[in-house]
Amino acid sequence: MLALAARAAADGGAPELETVTVVGKHPQPLADAPAAVSVIRAADIEADLAFDLGDALAREPGVSVGRDPQRFGAGGVTVRGLGGNRVLVETDGVPAAKSFAIGSFSSTGRQFADLEVIERIELLRGPASALYGSDAIAGVLAVSTLDPADILDDGATAALRTRAGHASDDGSTFAGLTGALRAGPVEALLAYARREGGELDHAGGPPPPNPRDYSSESLLARGVLPGAGRGLRLSLLWNRDHAATEVDALELSGGRFANTIRLQGDDRAASLGLVIDQALGSLAAVDDGRWRLYWNETMVRQYTHEERRAAPPATPPLAIEREFHYRERAAGAELTLARELETATGAHRLLGGIEFTDTQVVERRDGLQTNLLTGAATSVILGEALPVRDFPVSRIREAGLYLQDEWRPGGGRWSLIPALRADWYRLSPAVDAMYAADNPNEPPVSVEETSISPKLAIGLRMREGLSLYLQYAHGFRSPPFDDVNIGLDLPQFNTRAIPNPDLEPERSDSLELGLRLSGTVLSGTASVYASRYRDFIESRVNIGTEPGTGTTLFQSRNLARAEILGAEAAIAADLGAWRPSLAGVSARVSAGITHGEDTVRNRPINGIDPPRGTIGLLYDAPSGAFGAALDLTLVGAKHDVDEAAGPLYRPGGHARLDLRLRLRLAGRVAANVGLFNLADERYHEWATVRGRAAADPLLPLYREPGRSFAVTISATFD
Repeated sequence: MLALAARAAADGGAPELETVTVVGKHPQPLADAPAAVSVIRAADIEADLAFDLGDALAREPGVSVGRDPQRFGAGGVTVRGLGGNRVLVETDGVPAAKSFAIGSFSSTGRQFADLEVIERIELLRGPASALYGSDAIAGVLAVSTLDPADILDDGATAALRTRAGHASDDGSTFAGLTGALRAGPVEALLAYARREGGELDHAGGPPPPNPRDYSSESLLARGVLPGAGRGLRLSLLWNRDHAATEVDALELSGGRFANTIRLQGDDRAASLGLVIDQALGSLAAVDDGRWRLYWNETMVRQYTHEERRAAPPATPPLAIEREFHYRERAAGAELTLARELETATGAHRLLGGIEFTDTQVVERRDGLQTNLLTGAATSVILGEALPVRDFPVSRIREAGLYLQDEWRPGGGRWSLIPALRADWYRLSPAVDAMYAADNPNEPPVSVEETSISPKLAIGLRMREGLSLYLQYAHGFRSPPFDDVNIGLDLPQFNTRAIPNPDLEPERSDSLELGLRLSGTVLSGTASVYASRYRDFIESRVNIGTEPGTGTTLFQSRNLARAEILGAEAAIAADLGAWRPSLAGVSARVSAGITHGEDTVRNRPINGIDPPRGTIGLLYDAPSGAFGAALDLTLVGAKHDVDEAAGPLYRPGGHARLDLRLRLRLAGRVAANVGLFNLADERYHEWATVRGRAAADPLLPLYREPGRSFAVTISATFD
């Protein structure tokens, strides 16, 4: 939760009173961070029985994770109403591949490390371009994976941790095994996790969930070698996902699927990342820092088999095979240095860095349509002569230079934190025969942009454990490759999407006022914010018809401007400190409300989630052998909706009650049991149904699970 005091560890130890965040590019106490930052640790993930990223972020105000129950599963993260590629996602400092979707049969989503190999998740809300550059216009989701020291006790030479679990809402099971060794200054870790499951329950009723089988595997190998500073880390992270889905419910949607009698999806994704990095100690003119080199490749392959009944007199029964391939390969380097200085005007903590990324993105679609009466086959589907590329092979090079000074005049209560980042962005398309054949009259364009992103924060330590901050931050997002050079051409529908060489970067300006409590009795944060966004890129806008041909043209353009206002709060209280009879009892409350408007058309922003709050009561036995948490989540109805394209479904409010129990069975063996949605409430989450028509017959498919349970067991051996 947002800046809450850490929960007790699974072995019953005392809570850690000070949490450190590194999302600001260098370690600092969370209590001193001049921004809305959440830190979710591995112990929190285990205590919450989180089986995916949506579970791990469930109580974060202003944050949601959508999903596609028909086929593609979990989606991207939305922060304060903005999602998709506007939230920077990185693992161990390595940016995740971008999401890309086109049509009904292809969606890459975002690739996340398995929760079993994660040591912490840090979430920075609001524009963060002053330190992170492009794609951080909405925020940053930074994941850190396990180090050997995370499971090795002081002085231990070996440790083994295993964890397994089952969740009834989708019949999923997982098992993870992590081992670590220490030999003098050398440390090593090897972690493996596997998950299997099926379709997600939707609280019963027709239509039934689409039958689905999925599996995932994750492998983390890490070595820590002696060297200058704090040791040199060599890391390999591999992830694989596979889902096979019978998309039975599509036939209920009518339209182009009215004659579909069978549709099967076989979706695979894999990523491999190699990282060499090192945290630097005191060297020459710097006090600390970090350098990093990385290479990462993500590959997505999605296959669709569709069968259609005959539609006399023109269309025979058909079998259609579709393929979608997407590959993103990136290499990069980053160096961050910090130094503390004492001057006549006060203490300064200087932070500076430089980073460079070189990315190549390749995509194609292919297919074959077969007449089931004659056996004749063609690669022309809906007028498209496959294979095609929807954008040319694209190379994106980005470089950034950033500087920040944390100045405390006279070493007193005030701090002033100015920061500035300069970014360079170049998009270079490469036209091959496949792209040229499908787009003979629309040559792609190159883009080169430079951007300056300032930030200024003011902090005030009002008293011990109580501080106030005010922050201004500028954000930007470079024109994405798929918006600049989209090349979709559908002759059967007489439509075509064309490149736009004049796209400008999206920009934002944000103000945030926050209050932090960091005491042992009461801790948490409260903040209010206001952000203004301009030059938002709207993808594939209808710009009219082409003279002479009558073809309807689509083009991505800078059209939207937006204002987003909101408030967030999260507070934890140790009730036992006030009344001895309540020893071990604590309470937590979090809430968030956001309002957003497209100021060009005076319409609500549909990405904004309805108001949400959680009230929790926790108990940790003094012995550490038992713990319990009861959480009530309250979500308001969704009222403000942009229905310019037609009436949309607006879910009502709902209340959900969850119970979690933790038991220490013996030694370092622990079990966690969760009972979720105890009242068996039937409800929809806006992040999942956003954009669905009010009369959509598939809406029951989008309901959240009814009453369910989950259990995990973990054991650590030295």
